[in-house]
Amino acid sequence: MDLYAQVARNLIYPLWTLKDRNRRLKFLKEYEKTQWWPKKKIENLQWERLKKMLEDAYLNCPFYRKRFDSLDLKPKDIREPEDFLKIPVLTKKDIQGNLESLKALNYSLQELIKDRTGGSTGTPLLFYHDKKRMDTISAATTRHNRWAGYDIGDKIAILWGSRYDHSFFQGKKAYVRNLLLDRALILDTSSITQEKMSDFSDRIRKFRPKVFLGYANSLYLFACFVDANNISGIFPQNIISSAEVLHPQEREKIEKVFGCRVFDRYGCREVGIIASECDKHSGLHINAENLYVEFVSQGKPAKKGEIGDIIITDLLNFGMPFIRYKIEDMGEPKNELCSCGRGLPLMKMVAGRVTDFIVTPDEKYISGASLTIYLIATIPGIKQAQLVQEEKNRVTFKIVKDKRFSHETMIQIKAKGKEFFGSNVEFNFDFVEEIPKEASGKYRFCISKVTPDFMK
Repeated sequence: MDLYAQVARNLIYPLWTLKDRNRRLKFLKEYEKTQWWPKKKIENLQWERLKKMLEDAYLNCPFYRKRFDSLDLKPKDIREPEDFLKIPVLTKKDIQGNLESLKALNYSLQELIKDRTGGSTGTPLLFYHDKKRMDTISAATTRHNRWAGYDIGDKIAILWGSRYDHSFFQGKKAYVRNLLLDRALILDTSSITQEKMSDFSDRIRKFRPKVFLGYANSLYLFACFVDANNISGIFPQNIISSAEVLHPQEREKIEKVFGCRVFDRYGCREVGIIASECDKHSGLHINAENLYVEFVSQGKPAKKGEIGDIIITDLLNFGMPFIRYKIEDMGEPKNELCSCGRGLPLMKMVAGRVTDFIVTPDEKYISGASLTIYLIATIPGIKQAQLVQEEKNRVTFKIVKDKRFSHETMIQIKAKGKEFFGSNVEFNFDFVEEIPKEASGKYRFCISKVTPDFMK
């Protein structure tokens, strides 16, 4: 038994939240109760919060007031779920073109926290959360972590491809917090090599983390490396897969190599954790106290067994409301309740964000997920993009330009490309009107047809 984990969980974390003046423990206590509520009671809570969000957004957000008025619609006209369908979906294009009018006028800029997506659907996005919403996101994440056997203070190994997120573990304060509380061993999978994975394996054996957390592709790549090199002594109790679609063959490989179950998770930066598996593995439980999730097929609610576009309304981000946000993923509602006893509704992930690793001539593996943030989202002038690798020394950029595209955009792409891929990789450019999804409904930001040497 890890006695220190109990100290961190029951003493250090409460003191830390007190120091930071946040309400995460309060919300966590609330979510631990509401998850066991009957389905109908949870639905009533959702509807109450939804009506409040609509009223607040209409009152304080110019974008929604204009949208409602153009339809001669008022929040009071939304009396039942069928009425909610009258509101047009919020697209990424809407957000890109109306950021200022989407922010609530009753919040100052100091009360909002800026964030951005990496553009894993090909379209980078800037947005805001209010500070209270950040506390509810953190609390909900902790609740879902507990379903996978991971709690505050437990040791964890993280295989993560976002350099932006790694920045939270840098600096003196972050070092102290990680030492006392987070207890995380981190592998930056935005750009990795066999040597880095070998070193990480050695550190894991010494550190003995309780749980792994990682991008689906990163976990799969690491599992293949451990298997190919006959590395022993790595025994996590459970593994949490996130950020990318987890395919059945990848789940099977990861579970076989590490000898434990994988708990799949679905979420995004815009609204936090959306749904995740409990220990029954009978579907993904929707984070229903925070989100109202629709599955829409041809403009109507999808039926059981029918695949639909996932439309999400954040019930608690009053600083910048997301109302009927089309996240560009596809899923399937599951009407039955889970045998675990939770009243939270279930869903099945069908298609969503998929990214590959690009393999460089010197056998370095570059995460497509990290490229979305550091190669695409930070460069102005790119509306949508896709990277395709046919050979180790050649990468093609398919690019949909926006009005800010210029010669400087090309210079930045080439410079950042060399930074990631090295000087031995040739770049080709294909400028297109749009980048279509695949037949499955998935959008692949990064497609690599090159297999790492150790996986051949």
